[in-house]
Amino acid sequence: MTVLLGGSIGLCLRRRGAKPKPAPAGLPEREKLTDSMMACLGLCTIFAGASGLVGIESGTQALITVASLVGGYLIGWLLRLDDRVNQLGDRLVARFGGVDSAGSPAEGFVTACMLFCIGSMTVLGSFESAANPAGALQLDCHTTLLIKSLMDFVSSTCLAATFGASVLLSAGFILLVEGALVTLASAIQPFLESIGAMPVIDCVGALILLAIAMNLLGIKKLKTVDYLPALFLPILVCWVLTMCGVAI
Repeated sequence: MTVLLGGSIGLCLRRRGAKPKPAPAGLPEREKLTDSMMACLGLCTIFAGASGLVGIESGTQALITVASLVGGYLIGWLLRLDDRVNQLGDRLVARFGGVDSAGSPAEGFVTACMLFCIGSMTVLGSFESAANPAGALQLDCHTTLLIKSLMDFVSSTCLAATFGASVLLSAGFILLVEGALVTLASAIQPFLESIGAMPVIDCVGALILLAIAMNLLGIKKLKTVDYLPALFLPILVCWVLTMCGVAI
């Protein structure tokens, strides 16, 4: 929905060819709205990440969190996940969109799909949303996806202003990918709860959110996709410890 809304606004700007108004006398040029909005969303992401750090209830869970984050990052670094994802995006854009500086429709569609669907927030948000109990809507289970939706709104406005209506077509692809991830996460949710892995996964996800916030604020460029394996290591560690009779 946010992609459609943001894309529609971007199309209006594209058709009108809107240009920024000159700054009033005595005032400096205003910062680009998209840059300011992304920084604002970075602050919101810090808040969401910080709020997710309070679920750890034992020293064992804290130890698993640290081990999973370090081990998961090492796996991602060895596999060069972030570099490979970016390389895949570049190849798809080159294959379908070419290098037309004006922005072809195919390039707009591919760029939007890659930007909105491939990333740590997509995976993390889908697993968090799967924790929402049936028959009730708990917004705290959808915090990451809601923040991501705001980011998608800003990004889709900019993309549609550049590439046109093809960006709107990516909304269906986004719905398919995120829906599949939520369905998968929902299917394994009972197992994760039985081995006590959910608090650790939530905490690891919160730390990844803080890394994303650092990127948005321009504090330090982190390859957040390399941290994705850390979301899954707690499942293995907690399962092994549970089988050995260790209380999580």
